[in-house]
Amino acid sequence: MFPSFGDKPKHRGKQGEILPEPHEGLPDSERPSGLCPRCMKQSSFESLGSLPVTFEKDTYSHRPNGSISNPHVEQATVFLCRHCGHGVVVVEQQFVGGVHHSMARSGTITWRGVHWWPLPDSTASKNIPADIAHAFDEASRSLAANCPRASAVMARRTLEAVADHQNATGGTLATRLESLATSGTLHPTLGEWAREVRLVGNRGAHFDPIQDVSLTDARDLVGFVRELLKYLYELPAQLSRRREQPGS
Repeated sequence: MFPSFGDKPKHRGKQGEILPEPHEGLPDSERPSGLCPRCMKQSSFESLGSLPVTFEKDTYSHRPNGSISNPHVEQATVFLCRHCGHGVVVVEQQFVGGVHHSMARSGTITWRGVHWWPLPDSTASKNIPADIAHAFDEASRSLAANCPRASAVMARRTLEAVADHQNATGGTLATRLESLATSGTLHPTLGEWAREVRLVGNRGAHFDPIQDVSLTDARDLVGFVRELLKYLYELPAQLSRRREQPGS
């Protein structure tokens, strides 16, 4: 999903797999910096203004000029990326004292993004089966939106789709991954990482106040799954195309 950044050194995970460039998530009014979904660069953003889109029901306030207003709790804000010069639209919700407006009583009002347009695109190759690519795309988008639990769950779902496509035997996902490693479909190191994705994906799917999924966990997992898909689908397709060239 994240392209290489010129000649900068690539960031790698625990097993040497290439990871996305570090970023701060997607921008909003509370933090007008982060990943630009257009140029895929860490950037700062200029706010071009906001429009209210959702209003408090049956709540009105009086302006100094005597008119009556209905306070809004959601707004659409346009940000201009200072790197590529293009705009990003963010739908934001109101938080009061750090708490969602529906549960807050008093405090400083801030606005946090919940939807972005455009969303970052996945660079999943056309050589990857569609159902696998779609699951991985959702894992990547969840990571970009700063939702590590959702990203981990979709990374695990991507593994399930891979296991189905590779006709892995066994009942549970753990058993099926083990069969892929045993048969040589997965390199032993990839097999170990696949089991890690499964375990962290389980943590994302089930509530546990002690064992949660961090943003670092999610970045590691998405980076690994990206390399796994390259190993299983992209590299073999590249080799096949090369062998089909005249004179090969």
